[in-house]
Amino acid sequence: MNVIKFSHDYPKLWGQSEAMLIAVRYFTKTDFPLNEDLLEYDTKTKEGNFYPLPKGDYLQLIFLGNKRIPFCSIRKNTPGKDEYYNSKLNQEFKIEIIGQVKP
Repeated sequence: MNVIKFSHDYPKLWGQSEAMLIAVRYFTKTDFPLNEDLLEYDTKTKEGNFYPLPKGDYLQLIFLGNKRIPFCSIRKNTPGKDEYYNSKLNQEFKIEIIGQVKP
């Protein structure tokens, strides 16, 4: 199974353990600044901290979780990453939280 890794347990995940990738969208430098509400939604951890997004172009990955709760993840677009995620559309991903111990 595919795996999508998160550095923190984000509220947007709602404790879901699996999700289907349903869309991939692109953000380029001309789309900036990104909407503050979107940035807060995407980067706020359960501890109330914000994960800093690196500079550059981004992909917005849109998932439908196993509780049927949709969420997105903004990722830096690096060479080949857009092709990789587009090839995984409509496939299931295991959600893995790294950098923290799961309860």
